[in-house]
This record gives sequence, C-alpha cells and structure tokens, in this order.
Amino acid sequence: MPDRSPFLLDPDVVFLNHGSFGAVPAPVFETYQALQREMELQPVRWLQREAEDRLAVARAHLARYVGADADDLVYVPNPTTAVNMVVKSLQLGHGDEILTTDHEYGAMDRTWRWVCGRTGAVYRRVHIPLGVTADEFVDRVWRERTDRTRVLFLSHLTSATAMRFPVEELVRR
Repeated sequence: MPDRSPFLLDPDVVFLNHGSFGAVPAPVFETYQALQREMELQPVRWLQREAEDRLAVARAHLARYVGADADDLVYVPNPTTAVNMVVKSLQLGHGDEILTTDHEYGAMDRTWRWVCGRTGAVYRRVHIPLGVTADEFVDRVWRERTDRTRVLFLSHLTSATAMRFPVEELVRR
C-alpha cells in the first residue's frame, strides 16, 4: 500500500476520490493555513497588493517548468472551467465531429453536448469496455474517426474508472 503518512486522511478509510475532492499533503495544507492567517491580518492589503505578486511569481515558476511564456498561462478555479474555456472557443460547424469515449467526466459530456447543440457539430462516444488492452483501445478509437472528425477529446486518466488510456500510442498512429 502506498505511504499515506503525508495526508491527514482517516487511516480507517480507503479514500479513492482524489480528483473531485482530493486531500492535499499535510505540508501543503499547513502552508495554505499560514497564508490564510497572513491574509486575515490585513485582507485588503493582502488581496490588493500581495496576492497578485505572489501569483505572478508562481506563474513564472510554472512557465519555466512547462516550457511556456508566463503571459500565456492563466489561473482558473478547476480543470472543468479550463476545459470549458477551450471547448467554447473552438470554431466548430454543422457536421463537424467530436470523438470521445464513454468514460469521460460528466461535466465534459454536458459541455460538449451544449456546444454541439449550438453549432450543429456531432458528439460521438466510442464504447471502451473495462479491461481493454492498449492496442484494443487504439484500434477502437482509430476506426471510429472520419473525415469530419475535428476534435479527439480524451482523458488520459479517467475520472470514474481510473483507467489510463494510451493517448501517446494513439497520437503516434
């Protein structure tokens, strides 16, 4: 069993949902609490003068880490918001296809259906059975693409089933 000591989780519970409501390691939580206390001493000053500088420093570190320009990175509340921003910015038209699997996160399914309802694009889900091999996954998804496929939307690690899809192998094909 993995080392659970960095987490504050109840040791009598096997906690599986680290995606939606995941716990953070104790040192991260302690730093968060220290920042909260610091902010509470002077909330206006902290939010108006200090928060922006701290976020800029963090964004610069992240930019170096991922090899991007800091000005091209933005903070959003969560991954669902981030994906919604990208999805809703795409220029999709009538008959364009979005290809995905039946393992996508529910909020993403709803976003794509909403976008397709507005644009006339078609949202197609490929059935992927539990226990599928990497080769079977690639074959199933690959054979469903058409000349109208504009977006291939896949989670590398699925939310509900924790399946890890071989996205790199699919891209190589």
